Amino acid sequence: MGSGMSVDHSKSRSTVAVSRNGSSMDVKNKLSHDVKKITSAAAKLKLAAGSKRKADKEKMSGTVSNRDQPQEATPQPEKQPEQQLSKKEQLILETKPATKATAEQLRRTEKRWTLTDLLHCLGTYVHHECKGLLTRPTAPEVAMWVRCTDKALHLNGWTVNSFLLESHVVFTFMLLQKAFERFEVRTLADAKELVLMALYISYTYNANEISYPLRPFLVKQDRVSFWSKCTDLSLHSSSEMLRINRDNIYYTELVQQLKRYSITLTYH
Repeated sequence: MGSGMSVDHSKSRSTVAVSRNGSSMDVKNKLSHDVKKITSAAAKLKLAAGSKRKADKEKMSGTVSNRDQPQEATPQPEKQPEQQLSKKEQLILETKPATKATAEQLRRTEKRWTLTDLLHCLGTYVHHECKGLLTRPTAPEVAMWVRCTDKALHLNGWTVNSFLLESHVVFTFMLLQKAFERFEVRTLADAKELVLMALYISYTYNANEISYPLRPFLVKQDRVSFWSKCTDLSLHSSSEMLRINRDNIYYTELVQQLKRYSITLTYH
């Protein structure tokens, strides 16, 4: 009985040992197989990487060689000779009315008239009206009369800012037109008196103060004559003075009349 039990125990131990040996062999075989697979895959990756580097080098060398080679010039298209227009076609183009775009471009490039430009036009007008004088006032001289009077009033505290504006020059031009119609000009002093008289009425009508001192406007130092002429001119220009402030068309017409006495039309 006892011997039988010992035999069974020995058999079971031997069986367990054999099974353990077999399982360990299987694990070793599996590990060796996996190692071979990994080694083979690594070799393939290394080979592929080497092939890619080689291809990149060949590509770079080819690009450099292409850069070194002279490039062929691209053929340029031949210019077509300009077609000559006939005289009839040129005449049609010259007499063709301006398009809307051309009109807009002309309006944009139109000269911007400054105060200096309008004062010069005013001086040219005075020069033009003094045809009977041996010594006629020049345009800069008339502009200086106006500017000196305005500066004298400003320095004496009668005006905070300069009175001279484009609209006031146009207003003075309107009064001068009436003055040259009503009063005779025999000397240079007469011409200067009319200019400063029109400027004085323009001041009293458009400026902030009700009245201004006569001294900066007097030329002949005759206050009675100056007042008499100012009253006469004011009475005969009252309708125009009212109209210029409410009628834009009339004001625009006066501006265009004044602009005609520009530097291109001066001194004839």
